[in-house]
Amino acid sequence: MGWRTLFWIFIAFIIVVALPVGAPHSWAWGLASIMVGMLLLGWCAERLIKRRPPAVAASQVWKILLFFGIAVGWAILQTSSLMPEEWSHPLWAEAALALGDPSSGGYISVNPHETGSAIVRLLTYGGVFWLALQYGRDRKRAAQLLLALALSGALYAIYGIVVEFAGAYSILWSTDSNLLDDVTSTFVNPSFYATFAGLGLIVSTGLLIRFIRKAYSVESDMRREQLRLLLIGITSRGWVLMLVWAILATALLLNTSSWAVLSTCVGLTTLFVISAASRGKRTQAVITAVVGVIVSGAAFLVLSGETISEGLASVNLEYENRMTANDLAVSAAADTPWLGVGYGTSEEVFRMYRDRTIPDIYVNAHNIFLENAIELGIPAFASLLIAIIIAVSYCVVGIRRRRRDKIYPTIAFSAAVLVGSHSLVDYNLQVPAVGVAFALILGIGCAQSWSSRQRPVN
Repeated sequence: MGWRTLFWIFIAFIIVVALPVGAPHSWAWGLASIMVGMLLLGWCAERLIKRRPPAVAASQVWKILLFFGIAVGWAILQTSSLMPEEWSHPLWAEAALALGDPSSGGYISVNPHETGSAIVRLLTYGGVFWLALQYGRDRKRAAQLLLALALSGALYAIYGIVVEFAGAYSILWSTDSNLLDDVTSTFVNPSFYATFAGLGLIVSTGLLIRFIRKAYSVESDMRREQLRLLLIGITSRGWVLMLVWAILATALLLNTSSWAVLSTCVGLTTLFVISAASRGKRTQAVITAVVGVIVSGAAFLVLSGETISEGLASVNLEYENRMTANDLAVSAAADTPWLGVGYGTSEEVFRMYRDRTIPDIYVNAHNIFLENAIELGIPAFASLLIAIIIAVSYCVVGIRRRRRDKIYPTIAFSAAVLVGSHSLVDYNLQVPAVGVAFALILGIGCAQSWSSRQRPVN
């Protein structure tokens, strides 16, 4: 099996991963984990057989691997019965007394099985990041991967829009009346889908900007001719990207998750500002014109859309509930600041702290940073966060230094802004389809953060 076959299998995986309701169920993300593992083994075998070095060596991104490995290693130790007994969570001692066996040991994690499952999901994201880092080193492959993500996002959006206007209120084969007047596509939660659609919108916008840059020249004596060629290019080839953008924007605006829509707007604004600031004046004029039309249209739809208006009206109450949940999460994290309670177990632990002031929909903190701090403990959580920050910092370096293909790290940085801002009020990255999409974009952004004549900044 050649590398081209593996590459196209990887693309197929990216397209279908969101099909089983965003892959939140164990059987769905389990299959996704197996597929990523097989792709990694195939990639390693292909490199060994052909004696070809990796496109990006581990030594070139060792900081990311180190801090990521520390977080994963600690999560594994949380499931070990060999850790000091006094480190075990107090619930294990209570369970031992209830069972009449005070001598039985325990674990740091309150649920080692759930922690093991969460570790597998995290490693799956890491595997996707590594594959994207390798394949995304080639600009053609990077564009193909991002285009596949954008096109698949448009297909899922079409499904969601059709279901919404058909009044079916279903997710694939199941019906849910709670989906009334909301586009969720194959996802079980409007907020999760909105994040996925927002990532697709950022990718399609970046690819559209890339197309405009390639089609438009800054030579003054050919400005009118280049504008003519630009319009021809958009109508003959660029219409696909524009259609994808319109479909994703429509699906997002029909979604009631105000926080996700706001986070997407922040990410898009970041993308527009960086893109406009990094080119010559004439290209800036074209990009500004296109951006102006897009932003004006989006603003009109947001301000006039009844669904979004209703969502924004409820933001204040929702904000108060989230802040109360966050206060409880801070208390939970403060009780086990060094050891944590087990990666992936924040929902179980949150039940011990929540009271009647928190609505039933809040089964956890709705803040992925606080949830990870509760689960891993502050040191391991900081290590995981540092790994992501380092990856994003590579993209920042690429934005500053690259002249060609700067759009890839720009897309990745903008996606990080979207995911990071939304993660303050939700736990979207715990949904495998969203986590895989973000890992893919970030891996490509890192891979394209330095030119073929440079090594990454260590």
